[in-house]
Amino acid sequence: MPHLPVVTDDEAGPEAKVLFAHSTRMFGRVANAVRTVAHSPKLAQSIFGFLVAALREEVTGILDVRTKALVILKTSMLNGCKY
Repeated sequence: MPHLPVVTDDEAGPEAKVLFAHSTRMFGRVANAVRTVAHSPKLAQSIFGFLVAALREEVTGILDVRTKALVILKTSMLNGCKY
């Protein structure tokens, strides 16, 4: 059970809607991490910036997206993350 609910598209304020639109355009969806921190638009912008830097292949140019996803999955498993 999450401590903070995610912000739905209907509940999103103007800043969050812009962030959701960019997330959908770049990643095909809005990550739950972005939806959760959308309660604080400034924090959401920081998280979104991190996601762009971490996941977009053309930004880092070192690892492909599939490899990055596997690293994220393995790290989550090692840390006991249930999500």
